[in-house]
Amino acid sequence: MSEKVFTTNQFAFYLMIFHIFYLIVSIVKAPTLLQWPLMGILANLIVLSLNYLRLFTIARILLCTVPMSVVIIYNSYLTPVGAIPRMSGYLIGMVHTIIPFLVFDMKERIAQWSLFLVLCFTIVAMFPLSDLLIDPLLDYDLNYAPMSKRGLIIGLAGLAILLFLMQKEQLRYRNESEKLTKERVERNLTLEKSEKELKEALTQVQKTKQEDEERSWTTQNISDFNDLTRSVEDLDELIDHSASFLARVLNLNQVAVFTRKEDADGNDFLKKQSVYAYDRKKYLDKTNIERGEGLIGQCYIEKKPIIIKDVPQGYVNISSGLGDATASFVAIYPLLAYEKVEGVIEVAGFKELKEFELDFLKRICESLAITILNKIGAERLKELLKVSQEQAEQVRSQEEEMRQNLEEMTATQEELKRQKEEYVKEIDRLKMLLNS
Repeated sequence: MSEKVFTTNQFAFYLMIFHIFYLIVSIVKAPTLLQWPLMGILANLIVLSLNYLRLFTIARILLCTVPMSVVIIYNSYLTPVGAIPRMSGYLIGMVHTIIPFLVFDMKERIAQWSLFLVLCFTIVAMFPLSDLLIDPLLDYDLNYAPMSKRGLIIGLAGLAILLFLMQKEQLRYRNESEKLTKERVERNLTLEKSEKELKEALTQVQKTKQEDEERSWTTQNISDFNDLTRSVEDLDELIDHSASFLARVLNLNQVAVFTRKEDADGNDFLKKQSVYAYDRKKYLDKTNIERGEGLIGQCYIEKKPIIIKDVPQGYVNISSGLGDATASFVAIYPLLAYEKVEGVIEVAGFKELKEFELDFLKRICESLAITILNKIGAERLKELLKVSQEQAEQVRSQEEEMRQNLEEMTATQEELKRQKEEYVKEIDRLKMLLNS
């Protein structure tokens, strides 16, 4: 709107110069028509005032209609009755018909074309007006010049000014369009960047929330497992509960626990200690696994987890504790504590475990391995304590027996001493009898 106000003020200024010129011409040649140029000058001053008062629409309508009306009336007065209006009047009038398209925006098409039609009607009205507007004081021989070069020059000058302003307006529109296009592109880039940053922030928030939920889930379940290990004293029962716990928490279909054992020669092997949701018939003939045998034995030797994803349906060539199970996901983890393997856990299911669930499984295996070590150590300590108590009891029994033997020996010695004294006395009595 500010650009249109500026253009309106420009036109008001140019038209005021045009009317001042006609005022001078009127003073020289047609003093009786002075009021019409003065009316045009006043109208342009009113336009400037209305723009100052921010009455933009009224100012533009006044600019399009009043100066044109002054030109038509002035030219009609200068045309004798029955004569053709001067060419300069037509030309200047046609120039004025372009003004609505310059002072009104493209969005205001109704105003543009309405004023254009009014101005066209005003130009056509010069024919009847030239016969109605007659001033007897005018010298028509002096003022009527239908082919006047002066009027033609003025009309062409006005047309040139309008064309210049139109070109300037087009340039302004183009610059404004380029500016708007640039701003729109920059705004779109900014919006895309903001949208991208927002999506990244939202993704980060969701990721953080997911990590917090996973961390909370892991912490809670590890706490539950620790409570389980503290509440169950028997090792075999603890392993059974651990298998059931993993199957329930991780939504597994199959869980097996193999613990390390030693034979009479001191060679270690893995024994199937607990099974959850397995077909027991498959393992009746195979409860022990040697070192390096199948995936279980391989995991035991390497001390590293083995994870098999997307196991083919019916793929039975995998030598693992699952045998011919048709699970689509298999994970085998060592029960590793202090660089020593106390067993192996094998889990299987129809869905792949997530990263945090595998980490949870690893931590459970470590905790279970430490618990097994502690309980085995505690059981060995109990056995040693029992042996020690038995040995102490044997020592006490031996000590009692030795004490009794010692008492018997002491009594025997005292008896021998008493008998010795009696023998000595008897010998002395016999010696006395012999001497007497």
